[in-house]
This record gives sequence, structure tokens and C-alpha cells, in this order.
Amino acid sequence: AEREGATEFTGYSSTEGEGRVVALIVDGKEVARADSGQEVIILTNQTPFYGESGGQAGDAGTITGDHRLEIAVSDTSKPLGRLHAHHGVINSGTIAVGDTVHLAIDAERRDKIRANHSATHLVHAALRNRLGEHVTQKGSLVAEDRLRFDFSHPKPLTPAEIAAIEAEVNAEIRANEEVRTQLMSPDDAIEAGAMALFGEKYGEEVRVLSMGRSNWEGSGRNYSVELCGGTHVRATGDIGLFRIISESAVSSGVRRIEALTGEAARQWIVGREESLKSVAATLKTAPDEVEARVAALVDERKALERELAEAKKQLALGGGGG
Repeated sequence: AEREGATEFTGYSSTEGEGRVVALIVDGKEVARADSGQEVIILTNQTPFYGESGGQAGDAGTITGDHRLEIAVSDTSKPLGRLHAHHGVINSGTIAVGDTVHLAIDAERRDKIRANHSATHLVHAALRNRLGEHVTQKGSLVAEDRLRFDFSHPKPLTPAEIAAIEAEVNAEIRANEEVRTQLMSPDDAIEAGAMALFGEKYGEEVRVLSMGRSNWEGSGRNYSVELCGGTHVRATGDIGLFRIISESAVSSGVRRIEALTGEAARQWIVGREESLKSVAATLKTAPDEVEARVAALVDERKALERELAEAKKQLALGGGGG
């Protein structure tokens, strides 16, 4: 880091680009070159690959170059908070320090991660609106297949609260408002209403992410305004769909929401519907009648249990009299 300086991240606006190899690591040691079959960590002067940080997973993709070089990048980390380290396996060719390579992220995977990341901002705002301003973010995980959001709250959420939060987030998604980013000083950002993470260290310039309907409920501000260095959707409608699948305790005073977005959310809903249809078929009734049918079966079972208990009692009394 001292020798080469920070990696320039170009991934806010690009999914691929050129970079010069500044370092190669094999088996924990810096090397001048690496060959086909080797696991390698590649550092370049610039990259569109996001390094894992702020709860957002690192990008995957490919690095290619001259002489049939092809590297499958499985993850990107961010050591020291300013280097982007590409972790991969060389499928073919050779790579050397000083080479110019082409870096291309898995754009479809990035889109899923972006949708989940933007959804965490919307759910944070919805939680504060529904539960109160004591709600603050305590951690998050933004992966391609799901999102996790930890927040301060003293008690479990009720089913009605969960339903209201989910509905509010989906309303913002349907509004399909543009997501905007600005660079400004931390003090100006907080003055503008941006949510900052307590204890987080910020540089002289921060990215302020604004999303959702401006003047929401007459506030004069966007639905969500936070400091964030991650990658996000271009408009809230890109998230597609939001579904909370669980709410639980992490520790005293900290709750956790796990949720899905987009196609993953749709597939989860379809899976639940298929399960309902299967249960309905077993009960020989329509899906809409399952709840009533199950309630009737429970009542029938209770009646049978009472009858059985009474029969056993009579049998015991009869046996004693003999």
C-alpha cells in the first residue's frame, strides 16, 4: 500500500476495464509472475471489482490478458481499507507484474448484490418510520442471494409491524425513484440529513446516497439519505420485490431481519405457494380453504382425544368393578 498507493475503484460507473498489475501474491508471498493452475491474489492500479467492505460482498468475475491469460476471480477483498485484492485461480496462461490486463466483473451477480444493498437502506428508513428514531444500524450482510440487517430495538417485531415495514419498502420500490450519489464533506453530509454509522471513520470526502420519494410524508427530504461507499441500483424499481423471511434476536436490544429481493424473493413466494397447493391436495380441498380445513381437523382431533380419554376412564372404572 505504501509503495503503490490505494487502488482506484472504477466500479461505480463501469463493470469492466483495464488495469496494470502492481503485485501478485502466491501462498502468502509476493512473486513476479504466476502460471496456469496456481491460486493467486492480484492487485492492480485500478479495478471495477468491489472489495468486500461495509457488509457488501466482494465481486467475482474474470481477469484476461495476452497469451490466452484467463483468471477466474472468486472474491475480492479490501485489505487496509484501500487496496482491492482479487482472489482467483489461473485457468490458462501466465500473469506477471507490470502486465496490462482486462478486468470484468460478473455483472449479473453484482446486480443482485446492488439490489440487496439498496434494500437495506430502504428497510432502515422503514424501521425508523415505523418503530422510532432509536432504531440504528448495528450490522449488515449484503450478498447475491440475500440480505441481513441488524438494528437496535428492545423487543420482537409484531407480525403487523413486519407487514407494514415490508409494504412500505415495496411502495418505495414501485415508486421507482432515481438513486442519487453526491460527494461532500462528512459535516456537510450530516447537515444534509445523512445517516452516519456511529464509530465509523470517514475521510475528507464521503459518498452520500439518496433514494426514494423526495418530500416523503412532507419531510422535505428523500426517503433514505445515508453515507455509503457501496454499489447501488440506479432506481429503486431495479430492486423489483422485497420480502422479509425472518425476524429474530441477535443479542440484548439488537434484532435481525433477513430478506430477499428480486427473483430470489419471487422464487421464495412461489415455493410457499407450491407448498400450500401440496397441503391443499393432501387435505382434498382448495388452497383458499386450507386454513378452515386445518382448523376443523384440529377441532375434530380434540373431540376424538376427549372421547378416547372418556372411553379409557370408563374402561378403567369397569375393570375395577369386576
